[in-house]
Amino acid sequence: MPPLEANYDESINKSTDFVDDHKWGKLFPTCVADPDRSSQFMTRMIYVAFSTVLHRRGILSTEYFSKNYITEKSRCLTLCFKNPKALAIAQKLKSAGEAVKKGYLKELSLVLSNNEDDEEAFEVYSMKFHYFKDGGVAAYFSTNAEGDQQSPLEKLSRVEYKGTGSVKDQLLSLLRGVLYMTHKILTPLQEGYAANLRVNYTDETPEDFKIDGFSDSNSFYSLPQDIQSATIGHVRPGYHGAVFECASIHMNDAYQAEMSMKRYHAKNCDALGYNANETLFTTMDSENDPKASQTLIDSVTPASNEKKNTTVENLAKSLDQSATVVTPKQTRATRKNAGEAVKTRTSPYSKTRSRK
Repeated sequence: MPPLEANYDESINKSTDFVDDHKWGKLFPTCVADPDRSSQFMTRMIYVAFSTVLHRRGILSTEYFSKNYITEKSRCLTLCFKNPKALAIAQKLKSAGEAVKKGYLKELSLVLSNNEDDEEAFEVYSMKFHYFKDGGVAAYFSTNAEGDQQSPLEKLSRVEYKGTGSVKDQLLSLLRGVLYMTHKILTPLQEGYAANLRVNYTDETPEDFKIDGFSDSNSFYSLPQDIQSATIGHVRPGYHGAVFECASIHMNDAYQAEMSMKRYHAKNCDALGYNANETLFTTMDSENDPKASQTLIDSVTPASNEKKNTTVENLAKSLDQSATVVTPKQTRATRKNAGEAVKTRTSPYSKTRSRK
């Protein structure tokens, strides 16, 4: 059985909270209200989201992907289970999803750096997770303890679950956000870089827990002081939540990027009939953006350097083998804004870890 094939019994779902879409039901639970199906959705969402980044950013070439349907009208390319290297990466993403079910995964990031062992990254796609106790939200504060405005993840903690149909809309908006980010906002990648998956644990993670396929390390990643970052999208099933963000030296201006992303998000909601969920962006308005498309795979041409990039085989090997790393908690300071440096411990990829 492929690692992400849906194998849950939907016959027990007798509520009105479900998505009546055959294609959706082949990959995702038709209802994501309870803890088990909420975590199952998160695992498959991780697989689809990172597959879309790997394809659309040109990090892996097209032979690593196959066509997959999200809904009857929306499709994308995802890691192909018939390709051994792509399958190995998909297995790692599945293992990360299983850590979400346990409440142990704090962040999963696709990190691009100049060299495989570099701690400093020049581009990162980070998925940060929030866990909703009993499916509800926590006490609300408009600012954090230091008086700053809330981060997108803090805002997510206040987003109510509004049904599986809303979650479907959130996912489709997130995937289109990846397309827009990679095609319209980021400048092309240059040749000769390393890519790997890295994870960070929650404080509740047992000392002896390790996600399958990830090595131990005392560091996560760091970012240059002048790097820009923007939110791509979010999802909020019954008991979980995630915010997907991109930080990159190939992004010219974070404020303009989020303004443009927010307008594109609004156009998708309007053109495709989605419910307009709470936005987690921090900007207001933007210039005109391209029209939304029902087809994720054909809506834009990948903004990649696939033809000139001669390192895709090495990148696949890097992602496939031990370059994926797992890190202890508290390895990275919280950023107040996109222009503030992210500090981490030194000695990346060491064989030990400590939790304090």
